[in-house]
Amino acid sequence: MNIADFCLKHKVTTIMAYVLIVVFGIMGFTSLPLALMPDIELPMAVVYTTYSNAGPQEVENMVTKTIESACASVSGMDEIQSLSSEGSSMVMVTFADGTDMDEAMVDLRDRIDRVKGFLPEDADAPMAMTIDVDAMPVVTVGLKGADLAELQAIAEDDIQPALERIDGVASVDIAGGYENEIAIDTDADRLAGYGLSVSYIAQMLAAENVALPAGEVQSGDQSFSVRADGEFSSVSDIANTLIPLPTGGTVRLSEVADVYVAPKEQTAIAKIGGEPCITISVNKQSDTNTLQVAERAKDALDEVTALQPTLDWSLLMDQSDMINMTVDSVIQNIVFGVLLAAIVLFVFLRDWGATAVISMSMPICIISVFLIMQVFDITMNMMSLGGIAMGVGMIVDNSIVVLENIFHYRSDGCDRFTSCVEGTKEVALSISASTLTTVAVFLPIGLSGGLSGMMFREFCITICSLLLASLLIALTLVPVLCYALLDRGGKHRMRMPDTGHDIADRPLMRKYKELLAHFITHRKKAIIISGAMIVAFLGSIAIAGVELMPQMDESMVAIGVEMPVGSDLEDVSAMADRAVDIALEQVPEIESIYYSTGGASMSTTSTANSASITVNLVDKSDRDRTSQQVADDLRPYMQDLAGAEISVEASGTMDMSSMTGDAISVTLRGDDYDKLSQTAEQLAGQLAALPGAIEVSSSASEQVPEVEITLNRANASRFGLTAATIGQAVRGELSGQTATQLKVNGEEITVTVRGDSRAETSIDALKSVMIPTQTGGSVPLSLVANVDTVLAPQSINRLNQSRTVTITGGADDTVSTAEMSQAVQGVLDTFELPDGITYETGGEMEEMINTFTQLAYALVVALGLVYFVLASQFESFVMPVIIMTILPIGLLGSLFTLPLTGNKISMVAFIGVIMLAGTVVNSSIVLIDYMNIRRKRGEDKDTAILNACPRRVRPVLMTTLTTVLGLLPMVFSNGEGAEMMRPMAIVMITGMVVSTIVTLLFTPVYYSLIDSLTQRVRTRSAERHARRLARDTNQTKET
Repeated sequence: MNIADFCLKHKVTTIMAYVLIVVFGIMGFTSLPLALMPDIELPMAVVYTTYSNAGPQEVENMVTKTIESACASVSGMDEIQSLSSEGSSMVMVTFADGTDMDEAMVDLRDRIDRVKGFLPEDADAPMAMTIDVDAMPVVTVGLKGADLAELQAIAEDDIQPALERIDGVASVDIAGGYENEIAIDTDADRLAGYGLSVSYIAQMLAAENVALPAGEVQSGDQSFSVRADGEFSSVSDIANTLIPLPTGGTVRLSEVADVYVAPKEQTAIAKIGGEPCITISVNKQSDTNTLQVAERAKDALDEVTALQPTLDWSLLMDQSDMINMTVDSVIQNIVFGVLLAAIVLFVFLRDWGATAVISMSMPICIISVFLIMQVFDITMNMMSLGGIAMGVGMIVDNSIVVLENIFHYRSDGCDRFTSCVEGTKEVALSISASTLTTVAVFLPIGLSGGLSGMMFREFCITICSLLLASLLIALTLVPVLCYALLDRGGKHRMRMPDTGHDIADRPLMRKYKELLAHFITHRKKAIIISGAMIVAFLGSIAIAGVELMPQMDESMVAIGVEMPVGSDLEDVSAMADRAVDIALEQVPEIESIYYSTGGASMSTTSTANSASITVNLVDKSDRDRTSQQVADDLRPYMQDLAGAEISVEASGTMDMSSMTGDAISVTLRGDDYDKLSQTAEQLAGQLAALPGAIEVSSSASEQVPEVEITLNRANASRFGLTAATIGQAVRGELSGQTATQLKVNGEEITVTVRGDSRAETSIDALKSVMIPTQTGGSVPLSLVANVDTVLAPQSINRLNQSRTVTITGGADDTVSTAEMSQAVQGVLDTFELPDGITYETGGEMEEMINTFTQLAYALVVALGLVYFVLASQFESFVMPVIIMTILPIGLLGSLFTLPLTGNKISMVAFIGVIMLAGTVVNSSIVLIDYMNIRRKRGEDKDTAILNACPRRVRPVLMTTLTTVLGLLPMVFSNGEGAEMMRPMAIVMITGMVVSTIVTLLFTPVYYSLIDSLTQRVRTRSAERHARRLARDTNQTKET
């Protein structure tokens, strides 16, 4: 009993099974979480540590090296990179492919915890986190309406707790405000007179400001707890604190220092349209619904700010908007694809019933995929829905073939049941093979590693589920529906145009038959034409550019401002203001503009001397320029800003630059940092002169003056001083020292003891700073240490625990990444490197080579799997070769229109080529399978070809047109994220059109040619066998 026979005998069971699938599929659809992209987990981790007011070399020696040594012993570690800059250390750990990142992060955090005690006391605790594409803030808002100190207090006390309580929120970052502190400014002369130091006063204040449980006391039958309370309750309490003197006696703190409430020094400045504000960024947990988290965050903000009428908050960035628009765009493409495919079916079939049978299978297929997505825990994102959109036109192919064959049986006089059972049974093997060849090509894509595997795994699962569901429906539901529709309304059979035996005698078919007969009898001409097509396609590919990922227009431009190390926050802010003014003047498409400067958090790791400006543009439909064009046009105006390095790039939530690297990336390694820096500057100059090169910079950058304090060990030892005690004393004088916390009305205010402000005014004043000794006296700094001015780098890069300098840069639209890479290599080949310095290239080109290599392997594996399926179906080693002769022209021809449509060959386009390897052979399978059937009926080879091909033109054209029209909405869509999938759709459409033409005209020629060659080999083999048999017979007779 075959499957169609079973379904027809159990029609109610079959229909109810599909009703259940539809019901559960719809339920799955409503509960599936929405996301922008799949969960891409890169095998990388970042350890970020803040060490305020420390220079790059100090950060490198005291923080970075310690963190690196801890990371180096983590299991699975492949490479360590680090960046030490003023006040911050960032260590990036790359793990080997296949590493379990959960286990690796547990191991990494454990090893970092072990070395925390070796870090400076003033350094913040290191933050270890994986690089998650989905980890950027889901919502960023700007808060205005009061002074910054009040806004900061409201944000920390009311808004942050409310947001952090939301299910799915990982952290909330606040930037742009400042807090108040109790400032204790000491007088150096008075301290010296009393033999006191900044650190001593801080220790005394900490000891005084305590509340300790002292036990219990009995009073009659009652027991009372005893608490020794010495906590400060006001600023006057602190000012009146008596400080014990080393020589005996006490002195009131207010006699040696000024005690007052002052705003803390700002670590970050944020502005919206030039107006100061506070920015609040909400970061979500992994594996949570971005849309729900964003909506809950906005609702919570509405509730909190409703209680503060003076507050005004504005939405600066909302991932949920982008997700909604992207998903809506893809769903719209799916709907249009279904409608266009249904129109094609009606044009060819010209029967509402037949069209309804096949059109009904399409939504059932799609709904069943949502059930699969629920099982595999796949979110509705651009890639998973993109798989459905790509497969919309293909899912009707199997149903068309089954329906056609059932109606042919019916037109030949068979009864309804026999027509449905035998018609389905006859094509079951061929449609199963064609479906399996298509599914087979997705296996190597989904199983491949690297960026392509992570991005397209969900794409492959959804499209494979779609195709397998379409096969199941074609073999089960379509026969049941056809049985019901065949004799409906009293008709003897469904009217099917072109189903008679005279199809080959129609005018168009006669022309096609004549052309086919000409090619069969002039096979050399067909082969020459095929070769000419391949040459033409190769020529078009040669002029097409290459890129890793298509450029996305997300209506966002990012401007980076970086100033020399040591620049005041106000100076950085002033430079950012100038950049904002230029942007407002030159970009009329701006919807909003904001920036933040300095600070460090989970969502932003900008250094104190940099600012990040975000320009939000109006919708794409309301402007003539793309975001990339806006960035390219704005960049020259920004170069006029002297004193800062300005970068301008199109950006967005789907920006892949962090994963793919820069177009120009050259790393120099060597032991001599000065020589390394000089070489890098020379090489960067030559690379910047290349045509199309933009924003070329060296990580060595310019060295800036730095005061270096070197211990005079002989003198220091006489006074019992060490490098640590001197360093702490100087740091206390210049940066201050946190002593304790003052609790007022439930709010904790930091109490900071600072040295004499005169020490900051000049190097001579610094040399005169008094360092307390163990005996209770003090000595000037110049007596126990050498104070010199030296040049130091602004930032220090390291690779695998040795210093490096990296030269990075981008490429504008006039040159491709491949062309830029060739130009860079040309410069490197002629550049003379000093002894002891080596280089290595990386960046986007290296990632591109790795990705395309993996995809090339995937294509080879896909072709092997297609051959395996075909060989199994036809039980022949030769027949798959005949069918696959279409592939060279079909696959090369698919890339023909990319340069014509302004697209480049990218990873997404290459995925389309691999998909074609499994789809373009389907028409050839149907064609050749029918040729073999005709030959088994007794027709000779040429007659079978000329009779079979015209009778298979219509199903071939129908499957091609439904696939092409199903993909057309993706080509012409201007919705959010459309740029990502457009190259794949163009490749698929072009490949399907080219391969259909080749299938109908040249596949019969290849079939004839290979069959003749096979027959000739068999004939010669038979002749040799006959001669050998005759010779053996003669020898036997002679003996």
